[in-house]
Amino acid sequence: MKANVGRETIYLYLVQISNIILPLVLVPYLAHVLGVEFFGKLSYAQAISYIAIFFVDFGFNFSAARNIGIDTNNNKNISRIYSNVQVIKSLIFIAVVLLGIAFVLLSNQSIIDKKLTILGVLSASSSILMPAWLFQGLGRNSNVAFLNFASRLLSLLLIVLFVKNQEDLIIAAICQLFSPVLAGVGMQMIILKNKVVDFTFSHISFEDIKILSRDSFHNFSASFLTLGFTYFNPIIIKVFLGDSVLGVYSFADKLANVLRQLYIPLVQANFSRVCSLFHEQKYSTLKNMFIKIAYVFLGISLFAYISNYFLGEVVINLFFSEGEGVSTLLRVMIFTQFIIAISMILVNLIVIPAGQSYYLKKVYLFAVIFYFSIIYPMIKWGGVYGVAISISLVELLIVCLFFKFIKKKKILI
Repeated sequence: MKANVGRETIYLYLVQISNIILPLVLVPYLAHVLGVEFFGKLSYAQAISYIAIFFVDFGFNFSAARNIGIDTNNNKNISRIYSNVQVIKSLIFIAVVLLGIAFVLLSNQSIIDKKLTILGVLSASSSILMPAWLFQGLGRNSNVAFLNFASRLLSLLLIVLFVKNQEDLIIAAICQLFSPVLAGVGMQMIILKNKVVDFTFSHISFEDIKILSRDSFHNFSASFLTLGFTYFNPIIIKVFLGDSVLGVYSFADKLANVLRQLYIPLVQANFSRVCSLFHEQKYSTLKNMFIKIAYVFLGISLFAYISNYFLGEVVINLFFSEGEGVSTLLRVMIFTQFIIAISMILVNLIVIPAGQSYYLKKVYLFAVIFYFSIIYPMIKWGGVYGVAISISLVELLIVCLFFKFIKKKKILI
């Protein structure tokens, strides 16, 4: 049964505020004790982790969540979906680990980078242990949020206690990358204790695996095209500009991502309800909901931009030696985050719930072609600022294409 949307939203924001405060403490601390170069290396490990998790997720975060959100009272169907999705994810995880090991053995990376690569790949097990898509479909995202908060808090405490200088980089990586894994273990215990869903081999069938994989492939293949201008950005910066520049970029990026933590709960809390409203064809209600969410996102973004403009450099200089560079990057990144927020409404709350996921691939294909056509000259022109501006241009193109598609298909009419 679906949880109350208003209550879920409040719970999510309370936890999300805590999740915002923790990085604001952790990021300056790590940048200070590790230094800009080794902070860049840690960011590389996180990029590897994000990429590995992306493959293991395989788009199920939306396709499987949508299937569950349509009928949350059918426990047998929910267990069937859960069992088959977990099997698929486990097989993908094994393949990702093997590919990661092969890459490390064949590459000429430094020893420390090889260790960070392996840690990043192994941390993708969190995608299996923490079935966020299940609770998103059930409209019970607060369960996931509270566990993630607890694991992040523990990670922060361990880092403060044991990470004191550059030699503790691996400890820092373990504490950060494996906090979601710990949260996933806790979630599995809750699932078993409360019998949220049943994982049974009798539910597993080749036909279901094929159907679920095919449905999810639209989301996965579309999102795969976004890797170039999302998770691969730190790797591109590391290759062309070095670890030190990556450290500056990552510091700014992590601060900018705080905004996304404010956007996500409102989208997650309404996803299950939006699926039902599309199923019931209540388009007027949907339009009003989307307009209200967009205004909330605009207010958050304006506040962040003004705050950074007047106070950003001064505050950042208290913790990080590159305050001016980070503040300048943030001006671009805050604008980008607002564009991404609008994209989240268009994709997560309109295109996917309306069953139009097939179009994602077309949009992201245009976007990735555009990105790779401009990224090299933009790096040569503006260095790390060129990278940030490139991402803004790409995200703006994506929003324009989705607006055009929704209007052309009359999805909300």
